Amino acid sequence: MNRRQYLARTGAAGTSVGLLTGLAGCIDDLSGSSDTNDGTDDEAGSRAGERALDRAAGDLNKAAQALNEVGGLEDPDAVEFDPEAPRSHLADAREHLETAATELPEDRQGDIDTLRSYADALEGLVDVTATVTDGGIADDIDAVTAAIESEGDLESASETVDDRYAEISDAHERWEEANATIGDLDADTLEELTGVSVAELEAGAAALGTVVASLETLAGAYAGTLDLEDGYGALERGRKHSEKREYDAAQTEFETAESTFSNSQAELDTGMADAPEGLAGYFETAECQNRHLASAAESFAAAAADASDGNLSAAAAHRDEAEAALDRVGDCTA
Repeated sequence: MNRRQYLARTGAAGTSVGLLTGLAGCIDDLSGSSDTNDGTDDEAGSRAGERALDRAAGDLNKAAQALNEVGGLEDPDAVEFDPEAPRSHLADAREHLETAATELPEDRQGDIDTLRSYADALEGLVDVTATVTDGGIADDIDAVTAAIESEGDLESASETVDDRYAEISDAHERWEEANATIGDLDADTLEELTGVSVAELEAGAAALGTVVASLETLAGAYAGTLDLEDGYGALERGRKHSEKREYDAAQTEFETAESTFSNSQAELDTGMADAPEGLAGYFETAECQNRHLASAAESFAAAAADASDGNLSAAAAHRDEAEAALDRVGDCTA
């Protein structure tokens, strides 16, 4: 899926903003202090704690650097993000922080807490990045789009969308947690320990938030479109009622479908304004599909009302309009 590069750039504006400017230089500085032990046990413990704190900061910055290096998001086939490497750095950092908590005096616990919060924030960003860079999302959207165009296996498409929607919604919640953690960080302490500014973290997180929020909007709209009760399911039931000349029941179902498609179209139209450039095409296609589906459902409802009143000529004309609108759904990706 084409998604605007983020973490190294802001989401909508495209201005280059490194997640952690100058980070590479911080890693070497923080990842290794001397192990020489000369002095009292208290001094040795303090030095061991300082070394552990430095190493934790270095490992955390290595995890952040993995996020900062995510690239190629304009070309989905070029996206490569392996969350295991940063997760390994995070695990190592947490071990070092446990050592630091044991070895350092009570007045240093604030430093340890700051790095633990930094680790929590990075862990959330890694998890969200892993979700939004999953190439399977693009495949699923393509499959769902094709199913709507051809009126194919809509039940399977609905299940696919529901699963993805739940996954992306969970990722959005995870992002909100990470973003809140970043906002609560002690900025001065973080920069002193890691060389990283909270402002840089906030900029990178905001760009990532734009991507995951747009994906959630897109998945949510598709979930409504394919809903087996109020979306495409209602449209199909309306058509079956019409075939059985159950016109009042058909009209009710068509009106339900029209409302659902119109709501999905409105969500997509609003979300398109904030969507990263790489997602714009998906929003345009989904908006087009829902616009024509809403038009079809509206015309089918009018046909059912005409037929119920015995106005068969008007009913036939409205059915023709509805079928033409359904045909136009297949033109949205042309």
